Amino acid sequence: SRLETMTRQVQASILIDPPTAAVIRASLPTGICRVRRLARVRPVGLSAPIEVSELLPPACPELTDEHLAAYESALTAFESRDWPFALERLKSVSFHDGATDFLTLFIDQHGRSPPTNWDGSIALLAK
Repeated sequence: SRLETMTRQVQASILIDPPTAAVIRASLPTGICRVRRLARVRPVGLSAPIEVSELLPPACPELTDEHLAAYESALTAFESRDWPFALERLKSVSFHDGATDFLTLFIDQHGRSPPTNWDGSIALLAK
């Protein structure tokens, strides 16, 4: 239920945890569905961050596999504190993508520079 309530905050339709993402990646072809790692988030009430992924339909013009590769590259840069590169890569992702908006907004809210004590996760402010 916690993942379900996070969908609005991270602008994703279906969120899944790492074990579920691993099973889907290993057992279902991308012609049926795809999985994208979204971010490490810290939900309200939890002290440790959790990784969330998004369950996506097969490739479509609005969100291609190339878009997903650009997002993954951006997320890796984001978590490594290379926010300028992350923003550049996010520009390669479809402008209809809510997860891209979520990361871009977080970066913008922090002046495009990671806070000194930032642990690579995004604190969610609401349940």
